Amino acid sequence: MRAVLHKSRREAFWPLPDLHPHPTSSRFAMDHHLTTNGGSLELRPTKYLERNAPRNCDAERKAALIILNSPINEKLYLEQLYAHASFCICADGGANRLHDLLSNQYEPSDWMKALRSLPPDLIHGDLDSLHDTVRQRYEQIGVEVSQDGDQYSTDFGKCIKKVIERLPDVRDILVLGSIGGRVDQGIGLLHELYREQVHRHPDVRFWLFSEASVRCGTTTISTPLESGFITRNIGILPLYGPAMLSTKGLEWDVEDWESEMGGQVSTSNHIVAERITVTTDKEVLFTVERARADEG
Repeated sequence: MRAVLHKSRREAFWPLPDLHPHPTSSRFAMDHHLTTNGGSLELRPTKYLERNAPRNCDAERKAALIILNSPINEKLYLEQLYAHASFCICADGGANRLHDLLSNQYEPSDWMKALRSLPPDLIHGDLDSLHDTVRQRYEQIGVEVSQDGDQYSTDFGKCIKKVIERLPDVRDILVLGSIGGRVDQGIGLLHELYREQVHRHPDVRFWLFSEASVRCGTTTISTPLESGFITRNIGILPLYGPAMLSTKGLEWDVEDWESEMGGQVSTSNHIVAERITVTTDKEVLFTVERARADEG
């Protein structure tokens, strides 16, 4: 497994759980962070990128979508995530991003039709980033806007709390956002994602869809390259402490390989099998590069 740096890529984040019999439980993030207690787990990272039936047609669907205040460049990609979610919430300025993406698809006079094409169920946060015009337009089409002025939590944390309130049986929370841009905000997002998955909501799986893909845990991962949703590029990052890793199905497989920040770290490897397995004694982040929607 090579220890190299990579350029910023389109990826999706999942925390992989530690499946050793003795360590603490863990979860994922383009899948979820799940307690396994020594069992085995199989994940399918591409399932939320696959085309699905119209939104809300599946009464058993228990997924929510949180849109963060990050650029949204691919409407088809957003539509695929939206269709899989029974509840969609914009985190403060995330509503600006959604508004701009949709408005650009229509004539300026058709802004109402544009916004109604993919309406969020709620816009929530401290609302210090939400543009007045965007708020007024969404309220005009019936979208609820609520404010939480707690300065000790981020808009992301506020939205997770609101999702749990509105969708008590939620099992998967999809997060459309980015760790690009400001370094402090990117690290803060990873920190909050870890805290929510590991400490606050161990029964909820978080999937972070972003410009980079990260996964945490030990598991069998379905990696169908022929689907066109992902590329062969992956990485395994020991962000939360030294980890002992073993892998199967990668170009550079390892066995009982010590990995830690400042030591041996693989941020670039290649998928060579339809399923890969990652075993770790410590929570890690696993990344897989997402193919562009128009490349599939």
